[in-house]
Amino acid sequence: MQIKRGDQIIHLAGQPLQKGDQLPLVDLYNRDKEVVRLADYIKGLTVISIVPDINTKTCDIQTNRFAALAKEKNYPILTISFNDPADITNWCQANNVDMTYLSDRAGHFAKASGLEMVENGKLARTVLLVDDANQIQYIEIVADMRDEPNYDAVLAAADQLI
Repeated sequence: MQIKRGDQIIHLAGQPLQKGDQLPLVDLYNRDKEVVRLADYIKGLTVISIVPDINTKTCDIQTNRFAALAKEKNYPILTISFNDPADITNWCQANNVDMTYLSDRAGHFAKASGLEMVENGKLARTVLLVDDANQIQYIEIVADMRDEPNYDAVLAAADQLI
């Protein structure tokens, strides 16, 4: 699969996740640099926001938007990126955000999900909606990494499943 960043074509390594697939329940790192299981964070219907690099404009906007939504919704919303846990902690403190944010620094999720961008080794901007059986009910792999995801579409899909 190809996505892009402006005029640059970006390839995804492997076959990316699709609606109906099981979420790969791999080990990630929390902000305290502890190894955690993704399965421990899936509490029924869960929105997973995936960003390439929290220290970029669009990732910052996306993460702030989902952090605000997490306070309003009755289901968990979490973020995953390739960033080091220290970067994640610094970003959360700088933005006064207290949210579940996991690091895929080891690349386990990127490889298992097929969402690794070959050209830079980071995760592709993606939003997943996962049900209590860890099945993907909605997925958006953003076509241009400079764009934000369709927040309304994922929230509408979540509202339909509640």
